[in-house]
Amino acid sequence: MNGNRTYMQHWPVIALALLVCAIFVAALIAFEVKETEYAVVLRFGKPRIESGETVKTYTPGLHLKWPYPIETVWRHDNRLQCYELRKGQVEQVQTADDYQIIVTTFVLWKVGEPGLFLKRVGTAEEAEKKLDDVIRNSRNIVIGRRNLTEFINVDAKQVKIPEIETEILLLAKEVALTRYGIDVQHLGFKHLGFPEAVSTKVFARMKAERNRKSEKYRAEGKRDAQRIRAEADLAASEKLTTAEADAKRIRAEGDRNAAEYYAVFRSNPELAAFLRKLDSLRESLSEKTTLILDTNTPPFDLLQPGATLLEKGVTAPGRGGAVDGRERK
Repeated sequence: MNGNRTYMQHWPVIALALLVCAIFVAALIAFEVKETEYAVVLRFGKPRIESGETVKTYTPGLHLKWPYPIETVWRHDNRLQCYELRKGQVEQVQTADDYQIIVTTFVLWKVGEPGLFLKRVGTAEEAEKKLDDVIRNSRNIVIGRRNLTEFINVDAKQVKIPEIETEILLLAKEVALTRYGIDVQHLGFKHLGFPEAVSTKVFARMKAERNRKSEKYRAEGKRDAQRIRAEADLAASEKLTTAEADAKRIRAEGDRNAAEYYAVFRSNPELAAFLRKLDSLRESLSEKTTLILDTNTPPFDLLQPGATLLEKGVTAPGRGGAVDGRERK
């Protein structure tokens, strides 16, 4: 009776002790994998094999394992890692046309093959050391095939930096993945620099290129000016030719009409003299004018009585039909 009473008094402590033991055992045999990491279980330091030689990786969630030291869990971040090369950061790289340039490179990488990465690399620090060598070698190979004008040029279309970065990425990606299980996702140039001697040559080349382009534009301008001037001269010549032809035609028509008048005047000299006097009188008396003249003075002799009478049947060209002396007073 006393034993049962003692047990009932201490059962909370016993339950708490059992709970602590259960938690301790669960911590030894269970592990959690987060969404942002890879996990590989190591049995006596060697990864578990899923099939063949493929290392078993664990998906996010709760998993079981044998307690330490039989099995341990290796973890690594599965997100992209940004790394700027340290080795060879200010190293001069020679181009295909024997110029030296300084390229600062950065990479974005992640674990591609966890088993191979664990075996060959193990940590992020060691992975970055491996990337130093892989990226440097790939960069030097690709840049060695390219000319300086593909890095800097007054013509933007001649600059091939994106293509060069892609070529280095493809070369480095294959090597890093097959050797170390590192998946290089992106690679780029952070900075391009030139030694002083190269900078002088680059500026001289850019100046020469600018001069060459300016001469080209001047030559094109002169050519266009000559073409425009020739077209203008041709158009002017055509207009002058047309105008001269029109003038000759009009002059011929005038001569033909004048010939008709001359024929009439030759047949009737008195009519010609009469019309000439009439035109002179019209011009003299075009405004209000007071004249004191002898009426015997031509053309004012037309003011005499009967001076405007012409013989009946005389025709004045361009001034109407037959002129009757009795009608013209």
